[in-house]
Amino acid sequence: MRVSFITANYVAREVGYALRPFSWGAADRATVEAFHGPRFAEKFNELCRLVREAGFTHIDLWVAHLNPFVATRTMVDEAAAILKSHGLTVVAYTAGLGRPDMSRAEAEKVYQTARAIGAPLLGVGLHPSNALLAYELGKEYGIRYAIENHPERTPGELLARIGEYGEVIGLTQDTGFWGMFGYDAVKATHELKDHLLHVHLKQVRQVGDEWHTCAYDEGVVDIAGVVNALKEIGYQGAVSIEHEPHDADPMPTVIRSARLLREWLAQ
Repeated sequence: MRVSFITANYVAREVGYALRPFSWGAADRATVEAFHGPRFAEKFNELCRLVREAGFTHIDLWVAHLNPFVATRTMVDEAAAILKSHGLTVVAYTAGLGRPDMSRAEAEKVYQTARAIGAPLLGVGLHPSNALLAYELGKEYGIRYAIENHPERTPGELLARIGEYGEVIGLTQDTGFWGMFGYDAVKATHELKDHLLHVHLKQVRQVGDEWHTCAYDEGVVDIAGVVNALKEIGYQGAVSIEHEPHDADPMPTVIRSARLLREWLAQ
């Protein structure tokens, strides 16, 4: 298994970890605006430097850092070159076909960008109206689509999304959402084993009426148990460490969780 850093961990960075109340949409827009301009190469290089200096060689790229509908061809080429210069391998890309009834031309922008940066799969939600398109373009571009469990509340609901397209379409497991929904993440891992293409390994804890991400040894999800389950089912894909605090730099906690994850993988 390859340990990777998902750059959505930096969702709050471009709003200074000070957006109150926090809005994912507003933070996403701020990130897109900050990155997709004359400072693109500088910003993208800084992002990759931070990931590499934290000890990661694999990266799961958040769409706000390279939006296929906003980025120019030059930006995409610069991103690919910068990733290579830092020795970072892209394991997944969170751009996808989430909007209903996307045109083929729109969808192809996603796949063209994914191919340019070397992403083998798209790990994100998929609108049901675009399932056939994801299947067709996946075959054409050699890029698989791993539907993430947002908003599916059980593995059964998620498995049903694959339909007749299992040759190309599989699943991404976000362990944090199982915790929020009260579903056993270890059990879910075993239930998804035949179609699991990607993992967003996230720990969560409840604070009042809200759920927050946290270090792997602090929340309600049995993360060590999930890692053991991944080993038991012979999972060979990437495991992206996900921690998206709204009010602080995620990296210290991510590094701590990465150390725990590597210890569990080595056992």
